[in-house]
Amino acid sequence: MRGRKWIRWALGGLGGLGAAALGTVLLYTAWERPPVAAAQPELWNPETETPAATAPAKPTAESGKAFDTHRQDGVYTLLFAGSDDGTGNTDTIMVGKLDTVRHTANFVSIPRDTLINVNTPVRKLNSVYWGAVNNGGVGSEALLRHIKKLVGFDVDCYAVIDLEAFQRAVDALGGIWYEVPQRMYYDQGPVIDLEPGWQRLSGEQAMWLCRYRSGYVNGDIDRISVQHDFLKAAADQFLQLGKIPNVPQVAAILAQSMDTNLSAANMAWFARQLMRCKSEDIRFYTAPNTPAFVHELSYTFLDLYDWLEMINSTLNPGTAPIGEGQLDLVYLHNGEVCCTTALQGLSYFDMSRRPAPEALAEESEPEENWEMPVRTPAPAPVRTPPPPEDWLTLAETPTPAPTPDLTPMPDSTPAPAPVQPVPFLSPMDDDWLTVME
Repeated sequence: MRGRKWIRWALGGLGGLGAAALGTVLLYTAWERPPVAAAQPELWNPETETPAATAPAKPTAESGKAFDTHRQDGVYTLLFAGSDDGTGNTDTIMVGKLDTVRHTANFVSIPRDTLINVNTPVRKLNSVYWGAVNNGGVGSEALLRHIKKLVGFDVDCYAVIDLEAFQRAVDALGGIWYEVPQRMYYDQGPVIDLEPGWQRLSGEQAMWLCRYRSGYVNGDIDRISVQHDFLKAAADQFLQLGKIPNVPQVAAILAQSMDTNLSAANMAWFARQLMRCKSEDIRFYTAPNTPAFVHELSYTFLDLYDWLEMINSTLNPGTAPIGEGQLDLVYLHNGEVCCTTALQGLSYFDMSRRPAPEALAEESEPEENWEMPVRTPAPAPVRTPPPPEDWLTLAETPTPAPTPDLTPMPDSTPAPAPVQPVPFLSPMDDDWLTVME
């Protein structure tokens, strides 16, 4: 009898624990919430610079075929941006697509130096967020607007993460195991000091890893590759574990420390959806690009048609493909700068006519107008600018000097000294837009 009573107590205790665990799961799933996504992705309309709200019911010869903006079921798009250099610039920019029906996730990094179609002294994508904030605008709105011009649709969710929040979140997760590929040391600012090898990275060390780029051959592009490897390692680690530790705590840290339209419950919901993906179904990409120098600044031009293919294969939330007509993108074609819309500030790309930064700033969009120091520009030599279509040309082959007539004069007249051919002096190299190999 006494043995049977012990068994009943044990079963009752197990039943109580099971009920408590079930209650905890039910409370958690009741707390987490999916974000609200647009029913249809709004397409970028370069003619009006506003989303295309309506489309004609039937195609006409003048309007063409109406856009099919039907959205794929269970798909969410996300924008992640992070400050990596301590100046406020968003040096990490990543667009993602999470498919909660097929349980796949794609993340595409857009290089920080991507040249955007604005008329400002600096035209890098990473300067948009704080360029707007410093001039009284809303950084997230400016960044979302420019991302839409590059991808062709509105992103559902965004999060701009600061360094402190990133560190605290990694520490709350218990650190991340990762094999550091090389010695990483930098002391020309915040010190970075990492030894190579397999190790558990703390929040501070993970921040060092994701910021480091000075020792890479390809700079930011190599850094993006390491960031992808780190995120992939983190995903593999938690998928093998079967859970993400301290999800509510991590979600609360991020929700309180980020510029985002996500709540802690939204983040917890996303975390659970990611846990339903297989490791091989979480993929990372880098936008196809060509590095180049403009005005002695390093820029990255996205490769238009390869980029369109990547958008439609990895990011597009709609069933209709995105075309170049939905983008406002500056790209290179046969060495020349082109744009899918009207290129702003063409004189920026003309080294024979280089306006002062103040003049460019006056023409900028107000919310992205960088405050430039007041200074008196040095007087420029008077030059006649070439026609706009001829601003990027190679030096033409010179016409050889004519051969002088050396026929002797009559004896009564002394012969003049022989005329020496004038050596041809090559013009200065004006191929200022040198594509880096």
